[in-house]
Amino acid sequence: MKIWGQRWLIRKDATHAVSYLRVKAGYRCSWHCHKTKYNLFVVLHGTLILIIEELGELITVQIHAGEELTIKPGQWHEFRAYEDCECIEEMYVEYDEGDIDREEIGSKINKRFL
Repeated sequence: MKIWGQRWLIRKDATHAVSYLRVKAGYRCSWHCHKTKYNLFVVLHGTLILIIEELGELITVQIHAGEELTIKPGQWHEFRAYEDCECIEEMYVEYDEGDIDREEIGSKINKRFL
């Protein structure tokens, strides 16, 4: 249990985690950022308020039931609720097709490895 409410981990692996959050009215999480993870919030019930730093300014965004918002890696933020709120939170890293080093291109068998 956290001061702002409760988090139940639904699934976690090497590239993402999904949690169910219940945020109590009148509470907030700490101001923070994630180095490499995206943070997706999908509101199921109530309204989640996100305070986000964007280009040196603080922006307040409200997301209501059925809406979602993604926080990018390195973006400082916090969430809060003025009424009880339930949401799904997914943290993930971005898939990068270019994240591969190839010695050669082609389909022939490389005799070096025989």
